[in-house]
Amino acid sequence: MAHLCPARRCSVECPDQKLMCPEHWRLVPRPLQVAVYTAYDHGRGMGSYALLAAQTDAIQAANARLTRR
Repeated sequence: MAHLCPARRCSVECPDQKLMCPEHWRLVPRPLQVAVYTAYDHGRGMGSYALLAAQTDAIQAANARLTRR
C-alpha cells in the first residue's frame, strides 16, 4: 500500500512504512526524525500515541520550513 506525502502541496506517493517523501523528510530536523524512528520501533509502535505525536511534529516541522521558502 501507499499514501501521499503529508507535506503541503506534495503529490508523491510513499510506501506505508515511510512517513513522507525523501525531499520533505530532509526538511525534518534530526531530533524529530529520531523521535519518529524511536516511536515507530520497527513497527511495534504502530497506532501508539507516541508515534502519532512524533509524526505530527515531523509533518508540522516540514510544513513550517516549506512556508519559509
